[in-house]
Amino acid sequence: MSYSNQISKHLGLHQTHQGQIHIDYLIVPETYPKDLFSASPQLIREDLDKYKTNLIPVIIRPVTTPEGDTAYEVIFGKEVVEFARELGINQLWASRIELEDEEVLTFQERLKSILQINSQNGSSYLQTPEGSNLVNQDSQSFMTLFNEFQKSFNDQIKPIIDRLEKIAQELDEFKRNFAELKQGIPRKTKLNSPVSINRCKKAENLTKRVLGLKVEEAEKIIQQIQKGTKFKSADELKAIAPSGRWDEVSISFG
Repeated sequence: MSYSNQISKHLGLHQTHQGQIHIDYLIVPETYPKDLFSASPQLIREDLDKYKTNLIPVIIRPVTTPEGDTAYEVIFGKEVVEFARELGINQLWASRIELEDEEVLTFQERLKSILQINSQNGSSYLQTPEGSNLVNQDSQSFMTLFNEFQKSFNDQIKPIIDRLEKIAQELDEFKRNFAELKQGIPRKTKLNSPVSINRCKKAENLTKRVLGLKVEEAEKIIQQIQKGTKFKSADELKAIAPSGRWDEVSISFG
């Protein structure tokens, strides 16, 4: 999983999922705002009774019950759920979004603002003088506003995600450098400067340049060099010092 996805998941910035859910999985919390109305209760009940499903989507978030099970807390559409239970309707359309506990109230306050703006613009949940039902049209309008809110929220948080991702990458780089320093390996030397094996004079220096190389094996190599041996391949070194990770170091045989 990329750093961006990990951070997004940690912050609860997930795509909205829409679909049907069984009503038994829904929980209406005691903290649900009393002034968060989704539509006219009369219209909700009439449409549920007529169509046997909801035209106004319920918004939910996943939560863990005290028993360790997964349930879904209603953060918008309490009236829809309550009337559906009364009418014996088992399946409801819902939009699922993952929010932390401390984010729920802010999300609901934003929804109230959206609904108030929508109402002032004349497209709230109303009936025409002729009694026509506008809930279906307003359901689409509401979901459009909800999606706009989600996009706006993600746009605002994106710079934070980018910065956190950069910090995470820098921390990874720091950890790699620290691990190399802890092992006594000069990073730039290991990556860029080849080991001139036939010019080595000290076993201690050789063990610092070759990962895994044991001191006693490095001493055998130095002894061979002092006797006039000129190594010509990594295989010759592996035969004397098999513990060394010779394939991971650049070797000069000049």
